[in-house]
Amino acid sequence: MNEIENTTTENLAKKIEIWDNSKRAKILINVFWALTSLLFVSLLSGYFELSLLKSVQQGNSIDEIDVNASDLMQMIIGLLQTGLHIASIIVFLNWFRRAYGNLHRLKISYIKHSESTAVWSWFVPILFLFRPVQIMNEIWTETQEKIKKYNSSYVLKSGGLIIGLWWTFFIFSNFIGKYVLKTAFKDSTIDQLIEGAQALIISDIMQIPEALLVILIVYKLSEMETKLATEVKKSGGNIVFK
Repeated sequence: MNEIENTTTENLAKKIEIWDNSKRAKILINVFWALTSLLFVSLLSGYFELSLLKSVQQGNSIDEIDVNASDLMQMIIGLLQTGLHIASIIVFLNWFRRAYGNLHRLKISYIKHSESTAVWSWFVPILFLFRPVQIMNEIWTETQEKIKKYNSSYVLKSGGLIIGLWWTFFIFSNFIGKYVLKTAFKDSTIDQLIEGAQALIISDIMQIPEALLVILIVYKLSEMETKLATEVKKSGGNIVFK
């Protein structure tokens, strides 16, 4: 009986071709570490900017050099953050789509959405509030379930807490970020400038744990994907590096 089961598993594995996702995971993690480091720098710069604004509000005289230096620093950091944010979106979506696409390539018939949904669902109003996190949970659960089918001794790990925390921080920082963006293009009073600076600081604070949780999730999932690739290869399947 065991021989029949092993033969069936091997025959199924020979038909499977999954695409290596480890390189994309490493790039993603490096980009998010850089983004996290820049967020800490932005926090320090933001506190300095806020202290200057509060000094102005209180009627204190401030050095024009300090004002110009703070404005220049904020501009440079803002440009770097914009560039890294765009890069983080690109590398995350590349990794996310491949991770979900591999579930399809594993011939898991009950996967709920198409591979392309892992990308476009992030950009559709309302849908982006719940579809991406559903897909992330699918990737976490189904990758492990497939490992378990190849290796019955594998212990399933729950990801509900860290994925839920990541998504909570993402939603809050997303809405705060939109508010910060709106205030950036307004002619503001000193009170409004202080409010905008405070919102920017809160946004940075929210994004730090969000970025760290992305790193943790991707690191853990990359370990799972590597384990799955090993099991697929041992059973006669193919791992494509592209």
